[in-house]
Amino acid sequence: MKINLKSNGFLKHAELFQKMVCDRISAEFTKEGMVVELQIDKTIPHKESFLIRGEDESWTITSSDELGLYFGIGKFLHTAKWDEYSFIPKVTNGVVTPECRFRAMYFATHFYNFYHAGTVKALKEYVDDMLLWGYNTILCIIPVITLNEEDPKFPLEVDRVKRIFDAAKERGMRIGILICANQGFMDAPAELSSELPDDLSFRGDLGRNICISKPGGLPYMRRVWQKMLQAFKQEGLEYIVTWPYDEGGCGCEDCRPWGARGYLKTCIELRKEALSLYPNASFIVSTWAFDVPENEGEYEGLYQHLTGDMSWADFLMVDAHREYPRYPLEHKLIKPIVNFPEISMWALSPWGGYGANPLPLRFQRIWDESKHILDGGLPYSEGIYEDISKIQFSGYYWSKERPWTDILAEYINYEYSSDATVITDALELMRLIEINHTRCARPNLLQPQMDVAEKAKELAEKIDSKLSNKRKNSWRWRILYIRAILDYKRYKAYMACPESADIPIASMAYGSDLLVCDEQAQDFFRELIKYYHCVPPNGKNTWTYPPLGGSSARSKILVPDRRDQAKKSGKNAVKENEG
Repeated sequence: MKINLKSNGFLKHAELFQKMVCDRISAEFTKEGMVVELQIDKTIPHKESFLIRGEDESWTITSSDELGLYFGIGKFLHTAKWDEYSFIPKVTNGVVTPECRFRAMYFATHFYNFYHAGTVKALKEYVDDMLLWGYNTILCIIPVITLNEEDPKFPLEVDRVKRIFDAAKERGMRIGILICANQGFMDAPAELSSELPDDLSFRGDLGRNICISKPGGLPYMRRVWQKMLQAFKQEGLEYIVTWPYDEGGCGCEDCRPWGARGYLKTCIELRKEALSLYPNASFIVSTWAFDVPENEGEYEGLYQHLTGDMSWADFLMVDAHREYPRYPLEHKLIKPIVNFPEISMWALSPWGGYGANPLPLRFQRIWDESKHILDGGLPYSEGIYEDISKIQFSGYYWSKERPWTDILAEYINYEYSSDATVITDALELMRLIEINHTRCARPNLLQPQMDVAEKAKELAEKIDSKLSNKRKNSWRWRILYIRAILDYKRYKAYMACPESADIPIASMAYGSDLLVCDEQAQDFFRELIKYYHCVPPNGKNTWTYPPLGGSSARSKILVPDRRDQAKKSGKNAVKENEG
């Protein structure tokens, strides 16, 4: 296919356009063939908006600004009908304008996950992918949770985040960091340690959390904040996100309830430090795990502060582990609110260890009840296995009423195939995977539906047979295909276990022990490790590393007898139950 790309001086845009096309098909960029022209039209009134016009062999992608031009290129590519040799673009229905201002991806750069261990090239390419799907901001964290104050690894952690930020800034995206408001380094003085924020530890007690009410607590935290904030003076942070719990929090008498007292005092002091370096930064105050497990007046206390000494807050971040918090839904909107979708960890361990984890119906339900108060969000990501969910939320941030089926049909069209049957089948495959994911998840712990698992496996195999070799071998398809096959294998092996084995239903959601002698399953785990750029389990990466060889700590605890029996009986002991 020949393409005459007219950049009009937007060389970085043209470079990315050309790369994305050539990654898919054999294309020649010459002065002949289909004309694609990139334009800026400042009369388009809305920022980051775009328009695609054309027919046959002449097309224009027009935007109000340079960032919007990237979004227009993304839509041009994602909605086109592709075959192995060419593509046919589609026009937009007028100017496309994002409904939500704040559309960020939060990369959790810790515990040797993809963002922590991936190559610079892989990270840069993934930032570009998120940009083309409509995100305008990248946020990261420095993993203080694993570092000492003068740790020689600190500059390395900063450098990794800087490389991600450099990739984002090169494209005109905005950047920011998330700071756990009272988390110190691992070697923080023991006498400054905070008390657990709740008796059940539901809100988390990771790392070294500091009580700011103790003498020396606040000065120590100022030193920690300064160390993190000064690390990015050259890049220029545009967002600061403060974080209350998991990591963070204090349950002492002077700080409790943390979200309405100690945390708010800490946020005020943190802002003072940040403004000295970044006077134009926007502040997002997170309410993660507020009023959990019982109502402690945290939201009520925060809302009172937002009309007083915290009126400077630019956004509230509102979300939770399970259901969307009720208080912000039932009270007057005082500040713009963004969400923090839990797309990584929900109800599966190791997260992503079995491949893709689509939960489209769960996210649609939560979105539908909260979208009227939202001005965007920042999905929580620990890797690329939740790629599908990232695109689902980006679609919502651009068009609040757009259903998941329409958003992900565009994703399937671009990433898998433009064939209508494949699109229909892949949507159904995602839905089926979710059914058993939610049945086997805590607190439900219901038996898996084997007919659903079998149908998902058959659909995955059917789709796989229809894809071009290039799309069939792409990591985005492979992680979904692998998930369907592994689910079927582990559910079937679990169901075949005798009742006397006394295996908890929860083990089905983890259950790598049941696949320890299945060679294909082990090959799948190795393939996922390659995609994820995972570092082997070392006490620091037990969360995202696929459970190769049934080696996870959870597997060893749950069913050691089953695993030992399989080893003694030979490979057929498990394979007989897999069919």
